[in-house]
Amino acid sequence: MTTAAELASYASSFPSFRNRIINGNLINPINQRGAGSITASTGYTYDRWYYDGSTYLYQGIEDKNVNNGTYVISWVGAGINAAWKVSTDTTANNGPDATTGFTSVSNGGTFTVNEGTEYSKHLWIRFDGTLANLDKVQVEEGTVATPFEHRPIGTELALCQRYAIMFGNNTVDSTGDGGNLAVGWIDTIDKFSGMIFLPTTMRERPALNASGTNNFEIAYTDLNISTVSGVNISQILGLTTKNLVFLTISSGQTNQHRNQPASLRYADNSLTDTFLLESEL
Repeated sequence: MTTAAELASYASSFPSFRNRIINGNLINPINQRGAGSITASTGYTYDRWYYDGSTYLYQGIEDKNVNNGTYVISWVGAGINAAWKVSTDTTANNGPDATTGFTSVSNGGTFTVNEGTEYSKHLWIRFDGTLANLDKVQVEEGTVATPFEHRPIGTELALCQRYAIMFGNNTVDSTGDGGNLAVGWIDTIDKFSGMIFLPTTMRERPALNASGTNNFEIAYTDLNISTVSGVNISQILGLTTKNLVFLTISSGQTNQHRNQPASLRYADNSLTDTFLLESEL
């Protein structure tokens, strides 16, 4: 007769995406925002993790990844408390709508989701206690906790980028100039129009947060450069879909560059400015 432990060991040998938590390996996390810790500030810190600024750490499992049924939760780390709830959130990028309605669950414990209609509510997991100890978080369907599922780092990043994509200080080229942020053309004497193609389809049309907008330049096919300063965020945002950001920027192009291809890029390798596209729960 096969034991529950043997079944768990067998299941863990297959990369089945059984873990509904994204970025659960908190010792070596995906951290596009460059947060100093998972509790460094109020809001999203490490990818997919929302901290309320005082007590609670959350991850929302998107409704499309939630089935009715029994789930088991597990983690590594002492002094940690966990709880769960399902809810329909109306405010994006802000964590759960309320701290009420959560039900406590132990490490290795189970809970049952029954939302009436599947794929209509998010499943929120909440932690408190000594959050610096939290690691190897896993939520999976079933009744027996299996060993933590280590997914390839590129796969984990792609899962995170459904909810947030950072453009910034990882795009310096070999010459020390910043890498291209967008490719496009010069519409008029003072306007660049271009597109940023996103590496993955985001959950929803993303919002843009910019850490600064003064460290950019426009490069032309004749190798000339125009400095861009004080770019307005609404100009940057332009037409945005789940796959594409279309932007327009006014700057000091000369007449000779009208109707020519051009690219928007970071001006130097300091790259103090970043663009963060967010489609978080």
